[in-house]
Amino acid sequence: MGTLKPFLKTLSYLMAKALSYPVMRLYFRATVQGRGKVPRTGGFLLAANHFSFADPLILGSMLPRRLWFIMAEDQFEKPFLKSFSRLMDVIPVQAGAAFRLGPIRKCLTVLKAGRVVAIFPEGRRSSTGTLLPPMPGIGVLASRAKVPIIPVAIVGTREAYPPGVRFPKPGKVTLLVGEPLATHQGLSPEALAQRAMDAIAALLIDHGYPDYVRAERLDAGSEP
Repeated sequence: MGTLKPFLKTLSYLMAKALSYPVMRLYFRATVQGRGKVPRTGGFLLAANHFSFADPLILGSMLPRRLWFIMAEDQFEKPFLKSFSRLMDVIPVQAGAAFRLGPIRKCLTVLKAGRVVAIFPEGRRSSTGTLLPPMPGIGVLASRAKVPIIPVAIVGTREAYPPGVRFPKPGKVTLLVGEPLATHQGLSPEALAQRAMDAIAALLIDHGYPDYVRAERLDAGSEP
């Protein structure tokens, strides 16, 4: 019985991915640039910007590794989402606050087992249409687990399914995968979190999406 529950969750994740992949490809015309930069083995943190409820579905559908998502508790507690999220092994955390010990331990266990934790460093969806400042949680996990951070910029969900919109509209969504951020020595959690967001900003700017990035970040040069 001890191995049955993880097996069922893995099977459920694979089934959800198989069902959602054609939807993401057809409805959102989703593509991935830089897929080869996603490590095939080993634990890492996947850091992405967050404009839409569609972001986790697109990341999980389009990227090759299974992802253990971190979700804000206020979203996790919604009736349908809670059942689905439990099945997907989502890790709930308190939004806008430092991680409690339980979620930290769960994330570290996942990472040290060679798996992938997906986190939105901003801690919430952006309603401004531009990147928000990061929370330090990703930095805490990266420094404690000593795993690389893979930055991913999500383009298109802001337009297709922004906050406040009830139903998504067809659109073009692209995932831009950046180079791993592997050296964390001497950096505080806050500095690591900012480094991850700067890498996402750089991906957006380099691929022609400066309107996704705050004006002050553009002025600063957005070095990863």
